[in-house]
Amino acid sequence: MNSKQVLFFCISLCAVAGYSQNTSGKVYAGEKRVPGVLVENRTQNKSTVTTDEGDFSLAARLKDSLVFSAPFMETQVFIVEPYQLEKRWVVELKENLNELEEVRLTEAPKVREFNLKEYDSIVNAAIQADVKKYPHLYKPPNYTNGMDFIAIGKMFLSLFKKDPSKQKKEYNPITYEQLHVLFATSDYFDRKFLNRQLEIESYHQNLFFEYLDAKQLKGELLLPEHQLDLLDRLMVLSTSFKTELKNFEQEGVSIPEKN
Repeated sequence: MNSKQVLFFCISLCAVAGYSQNTSGKVYAGEKRVPGVLVENRTQNKSTVTTDEGDFSLAARLKDSLVFSAPFMETQVFIVEPYQLEKRWVVELKENLNELEEVRLTEAPKVREFNLKEYDSIVNAAIQADVKKYPHLYKPPNYTNGMDFIAIGKMFLSLFKKDPSKQKKEYNPITYEQLHVLFATSDYFDRKFLNRQLEIESYHQNLFFEYLDAKQLKGELLLPEHQLDLLDRLMVLSTSFKTELKNFEQEGVSIPEKN
């Protein structure tokens, strides 16, 4: 074998060694497609999140370890086989009923049972604990072009007018304060979930809560049996929120990127 043949062989070998295939498919829970599932290739230290339709695509090779995890679901682990690289495949996740039974979320109170002092006490305690844990999120941001937070907030929130027709008789819509309680006390819907799965940066999280408040989410979504529905709504609304942010910035209004 001459030197040119040796060089060609080495280049070909390097190209094959560096080649990476993709594995792709769809994630279901029963008959329902599951968005927001974290898909990790632990072998290559890569990850992605399923789309609103439950689709995923991630770089993988034979024998790589794939991990599928989501709130209130049993984690699934797969060792990549040839068929998972050759065609789309389906991942079936099961609800973790034990976790659902242990979760205790703040339920939107019924009008007849509402206790203002008790509710204020719970909300204030949760917010104070959140302030101590994440003090930078409660500092007033510095704006350029002489604009203050109140002016920016009014202009931004004017895009999200509340729709009274979405209110239900039995449950009040989820409020800004209840969202703070949820993300300060839940083991699953926390700051990491906002950053990693919803891709909401820390300096926009309070504004995202205002956006959700304006969308009048159904109060029953806070019940344990509706956690998957809440997850689905958060995935959809986080996408529309980020789109609104981009549109708002294109109109010439600065959205703060630092606290």
